[in-house]
Amino acid sequence: MNSPAQVIKSFSSWLPMLLVALLLYGVVFVGFTVWLLMQPLGMAPALAQQLGLIIGAVLLTGGFYLYVQWLIGSLAAYELSLNGQQLRVRGISGRGSIDNELPLGELKKVHIGTRTHILEKPSSGQRGANSKAAARMMFVLDDGHYFKLDYAANAFDNQSLYDFLSHLKRKGVDINISE
Repeated sequence: MNSPAQVIKSFSSWLPMLLVALLLYGVVFVGFTVWLLMQPLGMAPALAQQLGLIIGAVLLTGGFYLYVQWLIGSLAAYELSLNGQQLRVRGISGRGSIDNELPLGELKKVHIGTRTHILEKPSSGQRGANSKAAARMMFVLDDGHYFKLDYAANAFDNQSLYDFLSHLKRKGVDINISE
């Protein structure tokens, strides 16, 4: 598993999008706070703007801190393990959290860094979207169903992830990496 500092560094390609989002959310938080202070509470505009800026900045900073803590905690709970012929996968998927345990014989292929739908193509110029697709691990079962583990490359260090995938390849699972 990656350390919290390594997890944060692994999201460095998201920095431009993060800065824009922080700016936009900052304007929304400050604007909404100023409006609340002026309209329902009847505060003077100059005082409402000063307090609104402080309260909005505190809300934004606190919300961002809580989100980063949640993300690090979620990625720390990821698990990829092989116990005999049983594969256990636990983590975050686009549809919520996943906790699957399945026989290795049901697994057809595991691909890392693949796009799962066409909507990811338009955002392919954005480095954050590219890193999300690059960090995704997709598990395809024999019956055609699949599930994905988002941010797998962010949660695990490269060597242990490579060792895990190489081990699956030796067990006969199709892997999109070369040894």
